[in-house]
Order: sequence, then C-alpha cells, then structure tokens
Amino acid sequence: MILLVFINLISIFGFATFGMHPELLVRFEWAPPIFAASYSFFAQLQIAVGFGIMAYECQRAFKSRWIRYLLAASVISFVMEFLGTTFGVPFGKYSYTALLGWKIAGQVPLLIPLSWFFMSLPSLWIAERLLGAYGSPWRRVFLGSLLLMTWDFTLDPAMSHLTPFWLWESSGSTLLNMPIWNLGGWFFTGLLILSAFELLGFPRSQRWSDSLFPLKFYFANLLLPLGLALVAQLWVSIFVTLAVILGCYGLAQLTKESRPLRTPS
Repeated sequence: MILLVFINLISIFGFATFGMHPELLVRFEWAPPIFAASYSFFAQLQIAVGFGIMAYECQRAFKSRWIRYLLAASVISFVMEFLGTTFGVPFGKYSYTALLGWKIAGQVPLLIPLSWFFMSLPSLWIAERLLGAYGSPWRRVFLGSLLLMTWDFTLDPAMSHLTPFWLWESSGSTLLNMPIWNLGGWFFTGLLILSAFELLGFPRSQRWSDSLFPLKFYFANLLLPLGLALVAQLWVSIFVTLAVILGCYGLAQLTKESRPLRTPS
C-alpha cells in the first residue's frame, strides 16, 4: 500500500511541477523526455501496482475464489467500455490515447478492466460496512455503486481534462468537464459489476475487517485524481467528491435509523 501511495505522490508532484509550469521544461534540458515518458509510465505503473496489491490481498483472504470476481468485473467493464468507445453508450463517445498501453480490440486498454475490478470490490465492501446489519444485497449494491461513481468525479476531470489519457468526443451538456450522462454510465456499470459480485456470493474476510484494507485501498487510489484536481484547483470536482462520500455515509446512517433491528420478544 505504501508503494501505491508513493507512486501517486510522485505523479502529483510531477504534475504540480512540470504540468502546471511547462516553462520549467524549457529551463531544464533533461526534463522534457523524462516528463513525456513519465506520463505513460507512472499511469500504467499505478494501475499495475494497484491490481497487484488487490490480487495479493484477495489471494490471502479468499484463496482462488477471487478470480471469479475478477473475471466478472473484467468482462462487464470491457463490454461497457467497448460500447462507450465504439458507440458512445453508456458513457458518451470517447477514445483512449496510447498512454495507457496495449488496447483490447484496439479500443480498451488492458489495464482498464483491472482498475474497474480493484475499485469495485472495496466499494461494495465499504457499503456493507456502512450499512452493517441493515444492509440487504440491493442496498449494498446501490450504495457501493454510488461510491464507485464517486471515484469518477475527480478521475475523469484529472485523466481527460488535465491530462490526455482519454479524449471526449461527445458534445452537449457537460458536468465537471465530461458529458453529464457519463455519471449514469458509471453508476449503471457499477450496478452490473456489484450485482455480479452478489450473485457470485460476496466474499467476507476477518482479515479485511481487522485491517480495514479495502477502505485504505479505496482512498489510496482516490488520492491520485483528488491530488491532481487539488493542484489544478478544480474545486467543484473536489467538493462534489467529498460531498457524495459524506452523503453515502449519511445515507447509510439514515437507513439504520429508519429500520431498527428486531429484537426477540
């Protein structure tokens, strides 16, 4: 986890230094080639390390059972991403640049389905923890999908507006520098992935409960886009992200208050 945070901090530092002050690239001869290579290298490394950490922790907690969650999330997210990059459904029309590496079917970078997996699993786990004994499967899926969508409030502006990892081709109404219906696409994709997790039997681990690994992992990944947005002063993205996270917590508390536990008579 420390390695993931360190990579994110390096990326934020590089963007704050050279991304926000391109005149420094002219001043230092060594900077342009390193900065250009870093864009792709650290982005791919961040996803690869994130997946490696999640795979390691899943193997320790669930043995090989976690692979079915990986397959489900990867297939669903690839299909949705392929539809988005090809037809503009359900996110809006966009295309990935070469910065995230090799693309499946020439459209979706291989690393993208991995990132959907490793953020979907902790989103559902956090939702379950927030709801506690009051969480039915559909409540967990709904709240978990909101948490997964929350990641995009800073991820999309950071990766497509501040940096060119994917490019939007859609016109029309926008929110936070992305098509407004993109959020609906994220939420719907989250619903599909988290519903698949529930149907496959959502994994529970005492190890994760003791260490709070999924919670730490979620925020370690949120650190990168949140940090880039902070450097670029995208205050709306930051405010919306934090507000929705607090709203998810409040929604969970409201659910608990409206449905008291039954006690034996």
